[in-house]
Amino acid sequence: MYKLMTIMLLTFSSNALANKVNTHDELTVTLEKIRVQNDIPAMAVAIISSGEVIYIKGFGFIDERKVKPTTKHSLFRIASISKLFTAQAIMQLVEDNKLGLNDTVSQYLPTFENSNITIKQLLTHSSGLSDSVQPVNFKNQRSEQSYLKLVKKTAVNNLENRTFEYSDTGFNILGSVISTISGARYEKYINENILIHAGMKKSTYFNGMNENIAEAPPTYKGILIDKSDQRPYDLSFNPSEGLVTNVNDLSLWLKLTLANDNSLLEEQTYKNMLEPQIKTVWGDIYMGLGWQVYKSEGKNVARHPGSIRGYKSLIIAYPENEDAMILLTNSSNTPRWEIAKSITKIMKQNAEW
Repeated sequence: MYKLMTIMLLTFSSNALANKVNTHDELTVTLEKIRVQNDIPAMAVAIISSGEVIYIKGFGFIDERKVKPTTKHSLFRIASISKLFTAQAIMQLVEDNKLGLNDTVSQYLPTFENSNITIKQLLTHSSGLSDSVQPVNFKNQRSEQSYLKLVKKTAVNNLENRTFEYSDTGFNILGSVISTISGARYEKYINENILIHAGMKKSTYFNGMNENIAEAPPTYKGILIDKSDQRPYDLSFNPSEGLVTNVNDLSLWLKLTLANDNSLLEEQTYKNMLEPQIKTVWGDIYMGLGWQVYKSEGKNVARHPGSIRGYKSLIIAYPENEDAMILLTNSSNTPRWEIAKSITKIMKQNAEW
């Protein structure tokens, strides 16, 4: 009897191992095929199953000469995925009773006196703020105050509605709120209260001097985007799009987030961030507090894409099962939704999700 049970256990273990190997190989072949077909120079992917990273890999090269292979540590600009870190920072301040979601921005930023825009409206892209102020290049960096005054003049004074309108500006303002309340620069606060706790050792922000910190250069259809056409690094835009990181660091942070780890936030706060708040213009997708949330096949899904000239990224998570995918690329023409569907199909077919 003991012998039979041992044989059965060994057989089960062997089958499980073979299944993981098959899943890994199938993912690699499928993802590399999509990368090559779409002229994506550098791509990195991480997949989490039941709270553990089961797949993490770099594809292609991060340099034009194709000498440096993309690895899990290769740095990319992740664009709007940066907003998730700003949202977590705001919720930390809420937990510390230093801020209320229904507080007005004017309570913390005198520049916006007489404005009734709330913190929650900024988190859910329902403040009515447009992106009338764009980032400036390396040599023309603005002070935080000059940026806020421009926003007040061109966006706050011209509000037309309070329905959903995706807004980088709103998250940049949240960054200023974080700085004001904490007494530290936005980047310093995020580093000390999120990045360090998550073990994100290579992740960083533009600091006014370290231009072009991403290792993978921006491209379109395999061609390097001319410097004059690249999205400038801008200190004022760090809260909405400025984080430069890799799939290894992001997977460490996402694991903690999916596990409702109390080193970042309280369990109920994580759940509150995933509650639908306002309907977006993207079908059945709602804004949570930072996250974009919806249901798929009866499961709750949270996502956030990132896109700036020469880069596309994506996080999709199934919080209840602690399953997720992370995609980083240095190409504007990345078919990220096609890639997400391919990953999901393989993971489900192999019973990994």
